Amino acid sequence: MPIASGLKRENPVDTGPTRTPAQQPASGTDAASVGLARPVVFLGPLPPPHNGFSAACQRMLELLRERTRVVELDVAKRGTGRRAAVAALGNRLRQFARMAGLCVRDRPHTLYLGLSGGFGQLLDVPFVALAQWFGLDIYFHHHSFAYINRPTWYSRLIMRCAPRAKHLVLCEMMRTELARIYRLPSANVQVLPNLSLIDLSSTAHQRDSVGEALTVGFLSNITAAKGIFTFFAVVRQAQDLGMPICARIAGPVAADIRAEFDAELARTPCVRYLGPVSGTDKEQFFHDIDVLLFPTTYHNEASPLIVLEAHSYGIPVVAHDRGCIGSMIDAHSGLLVPRDADFAALAIPYLQNLDLARERAGAERQALLAQFHIDRGQAEATLAQTIALISQSPTV
Repeated sequence: MPIASGLKRENPVDTGPTRTPAQQPASGTDAASVGLARPVVFLGPLPPPHNGFSAACQRMLELLRERTRVVELDVAKRGTGRRAAVAALGNRLRQFARMAGLCVRDRPHTLYLGLSGGFGQLLDVPFVALAQWFGLDIYFHHHSFAYINRPTWYSRLIMRCAPRAKHLVLCEMMRTELARIYRLPSANVQVLPNLSLIDLSSTAHQRDSVGEALTVGFLSNITAAKGIFTFFAVVRQAQDLGMPICARIAGPVAADIRAEFDAELARTPCVRYLGPVSGTDKEQFFHDIDVLLFPTTYHNEASPLIVLEAHSYGIPVVAHDRGCIGSMIDAHSGLLVPRDADFAALAIPYLQNLDLARERAGAERQALLAQFHIDRGQAEATLAQTIALISQSPTV
């Protein structure tokens, strides 16, 4: 459903004259008009660290800056341990002081919030309360199933602080469950899929010839919960059945599993670990594989960008049904494994069929790509409507 159909802007109370901002708009925007506009406050984590949440926030920030003046409040936690926690708290206090001064001087009209997934919501509460006090429109952008899978008192608290807020979610199931659990007006909860926020590959997936071995890929932050050890098990079981199968693995390895990861890598034939990849190295990763395996058991999985990136190259995905993944994969774009099912037991027959039908792989990839671009176009239209609504400054 188009997001514009359910969200309407409510003008905050006029509290005084507008102050000319120092920050200038992106190229292509009328500098004078935006310079006089009341700003949007952007609150969320930006890279680094690089993950799906920070990447989506970065993209939303870029799009908003193309339309209006934006004041950025970056609240990413960088590093681990006590020192990093203290630094993150200090940054929150500084950003809150900035927002308070901004509300008094420049009268922003909207707060866009990339909502934290856990206890970080308690640190988001003061910003939401301040925005509510000054009459700002508030947009929550939800990127986690943590507080849907396990409803929390602090999630109820932050949503009650802004009873008229608009909520942007990643799929229809997330929309239904969020509204039901937290008793939100259904008209205020709208789907904005991550499909509109990923960067498209510059070239479609093409291979000069069909190789002797089927190549499966794994690309993610490499943790036990993301399914790396299930991935190794699938590759070895397929090889034991006589399948010609090799593998490519990419991404940073979590320190707590490094020794076990190295041991599995050493004992699994025909597997290459590429390390973290980006840019042309990531493109090459997708060009080198026939299918992506994503056996995640991460309980807060939402709408992983890696699934969408694979589809943008025409690569089918085999993944557990977690979060919004069920809305991202169908019979034409991969295999959806029930969340509590044996991943290997279902993935291996799929890989066997894929190996036998590799002569038809090119046509199937083209069909997957065609549907991907249709879905992408619809998602981009929804995103454009959403950005326009958030950016729209009330008449002064």
